Amino acid sequence: MKTMRYVKIFLVLSIGIWGLLGTIGNLSSLPDIYAEVREVTTMSGVPEGVGPPWRTANPLVVWAGVAVIVLGKIAALIGGGFGSAIMLRHVNDTPANFRKSKWLAIAGCGLAFGLLILSFTIIAESAFFMFYNLRYEGAAALAFRLAGSFALITLFVAQAEPD
Repeated sequence: MKTMRYVKIFLVLSIGIWGLLGTIGNLSSLPDIYAEVREVTTMSGVPEGVGPPWRTANPLVVWAGVAVIVLGKIAALIGGGFGSAIMLRHVNDTPANFRKSKWLAIAGCGLAFGLLILSFTIIAESAFFMFYNLRYEGAAALAFRLAGSFALITLFVAQAEPD
């Protein structure tokens, strides 16, 4: 039953395409990404006296945020793009060899999931109260939906096929 293998390859490839488009978009507009991360870390939408005391415009913190965002896209590109190519190369192989071919896809897609949760849910939303800034309304929700999709795809791909 090769259908399940092809479905898994397609799902992993879709994450790779998202990673490719996101990487190109992020790297072609680094100054904009930097400005947006800086706006979040300075908690521009948070009223004075509300929230934690770690508002910061420190370039090291801002660049670290930019790096986490871009690395998430690169992980998706590598895991999804190259992982799906490796899986496709082994689509007609034995069940054991096909299972082994999924390692990069599982690692990359799982890492993309983790970096989305880390960058948006944990850092931007929980630590820097991004939800106060109406400009970013929906950004964390989108990241959460993507992360959930990536997690489900990663778990699905990791399951053994009924060969």
